[in-house]
Amino acid sequence: MIRTGPSAVLPTVKSAGYRVAVDIGGTFTDAVVVMPDGTVRSSKSPSIPGNQDQSVAAGVDLLGLPLDQVDDFIHGTTTALNALLERRGARLAMVVTTGFRDVYEIGRANRPEMYNIQYHRSPMLLRRKDIFEIDERVAADGNVLTAVAEPAVASLAQRIRGDYDAVAVCLINSYRWPDHELQIKGILERELPGVSVVASSDIAPEWREYERFSTTLVSAYVTPEIQNYLGALEERLSAGGLRSPLHVMQSNGGVMTAQTGLKRAVQTLFSGPVGGTVAGETLGKEIGSPHLICVDMGGTSFDVSLVVDGRADIESQIEIEGHPVLTPSVSVHSCGAGGGSVIHVEAGGLRVGPESAGALPGPACYGRGGGRPTITDANVFLGRIPPDARLGGSISLDVGAAERALATVGSQLGLGPEELAVGAIDVANAMMADAIRELTVARGIDPRDFDLVAFGGAGPLHAAALAVELSIARVMVPVRPGVLSAFGMLQANVRHDVVRSYFGRFGDIDLAAMAMGFAELRQHGSALLRSDGIDDEAVMLEGSVDLRYVGQEYTLTIPFGTTVDASTVSDAAEAFHDAYKVRYGHNNPDEALEVVSLRITAVGLRPEIDTPRMSERATPIPKATIQTRFADSAVPTAVYDRTHLGPGSRVAGPAVLLEDGCTTLVPPGWSVALTTVGHMMLGRVE
Repeated sequence: MIRTGPSAVLPTVKSAGYRVAVDIGGTFTDAVVVMPDGTVRSSKSPSIPGNQDQSVAAGVDLLGLPLDQVDDFIHGTTTALNALLERRGARLAMVVTTGFRDVYEIGRANRPEMYNIQYHRSPMLLRRKDIFEIDERVAADGNVLTAVAEPAVASLAQRIRGDYDAVAVCLINSYRWPDHELQIKGILERELPGVSVVASSDIAPEWREYERFSTTLVSAYVTPEIQNYLGALEERLSAGGLRSPLHVMQSNGGVMTAQTGLKRAVQTLFSGPVGGTVAGETLGKEIGSPHLICVDMGGTSFDVSLVVDGRADIESQIEIEGHPVLTPSVSVHSCGAGGGSVIHVEAGGLRVGPESAGALPGPACYGRGGGRPTITDANVFLGRIPPDARLGGSISLDVGAAERALATVGSQLGLGPEELAVGAIDVANAMMADAIRELTVARGIDPRDFDLVAFGGAGPLHAAALAVELSIARVMVPVRPGVLSAFGMLQANVRHDVVRSYFGRFGDIDLAAMAMGFAELRQHGSALLRSDGIDDEAVMLEGSVDLRYVGQEYTLTIPFGTTVDASTVSDAAEAFHDAYKVRYGHNNPDEALEVVSLRITAVGLRPEIDTPRMSERATPIPKATIQTRFADSAVPTAVYDRTHLGPGSRVAGPAVLLEDGCTTLVPPGWSVALTTVGHMMLGRVE
């Protein structure tokens, strides 16, 4: 039985085997395994630049678990995103309807940075000479004006052969009438073996041809890289004994099989960062907080995402490096402020990042030959990371090397190492606070209405300072913060988002046609879940519509009921007016509305993970006391082993709490208490 609608209740699914997730970051690779009895084990190992499949294998090896015992394997990868950002994707060709060769180059007339006289548009993914026209035309109403001539397509294939790795097929009006596009795709695949052919109707069947063309080009650009990587990873894991399907994290917060990912590479762009947001949905339920700001500070970057009303905040369109992409994605804002971000002088001022020292050689304090100071070096030198801590579980610290690196840069500004370290952390905190504002204040959201969830290897070190900057009252450091993104992947369901354009003005909607459109989308979504091995009993289908005021360009996505009638249409209109006021601060309930697109989110339930409750524990005696520098002076600071804390424990700042893969800093005037499952809640002492 397939359940539909947002209120559908799915059965609880339990797993009898071992479940593994691996998340590759710019500095470390995190691996987590959940045993059949619910026990959780994790590992953290240096990421191997250019060899992500080796990084995955190394992370699994550290878990000490034979792959033939694994029933569920999920992976978060940055392969597609890195290929796009570093411009090392496919040699790309594009096939368009005759007369529409310049759609992609013309783009939109908007200027994102209006007052920046040095603004330059991001370079295109291909040159104009790589765009080929084909004689075909389907009118907006579906009437075929010019049929596809197979010999002409075969001739075009001869021109393309040998010069390109991937082809994007983007025909006008194919978002609604895809037959010509699919016909051309089939001919090109037959004539060009080994070349990836991506059709816009498969990737983004939505109106607005420039955004659709851009999305398809991005997907085609990264497809060969994803195919090579996932193919190599599947082969490596299979050789190691893995028998279960490999699943890949998607940008929308769901997972899909690797085989599906080979066809939908664009949906893996934010495969890595969204795992923590998915975990945030569960964390919010456990602490009774529906609104969370999730901050993940690793070695390379600082990523911000939101949980709103208990669900990850997802947008139907994103923009990456100036390229619009029509794919539902968790809203993530990133900046180059990780623990490994390099501290340097530029134009006479102190700067942090975006360059990262990575894992090899890493920060100077790693003692591996790195000579440039980083945020980690600053925290180590200021005593915010105890000298006997083991970063990444095994890396010992060289405080002297950190001091020498800081002194080298500080001398350029006339600052001592201590002044430079404090200043660099202030700069990094300001960058991170601005990143949070981009996702909250800039969208009309008050961060004071949210709790802050800090994770990643370095997030809990800076969480209290960010909370002060943004006037946030409560900070949560969850269980296993250093590997939360990987753990969140194990909590994700299989998910596919399907869409079709449907235009109609409220008051004049063809309800029968709208119902038929939803029915076709439900059938498509169910088929995608079945191809990923999901039984009908574990399927939930949620409908939504893209609405706008008549005459506007952009839309809001509004939930829609399971039936199409006057009542559900009226409910959607009311919800739109409310959502519009929340987003923009005003609305116009008397203005006419129109629907632009129909959507179905097809969700396949995966096994749940139980979080065991902890027994009550008294506050332990500190394992050590160190001198830690805060704003004005160094003060004695207690060091605790987090594993010795539990419900009933209460720690007053200043304090440092150590655990594998993460350090939490509790400044003076703050205190820590633990929930029944072991999450740490930080708040200011009243």
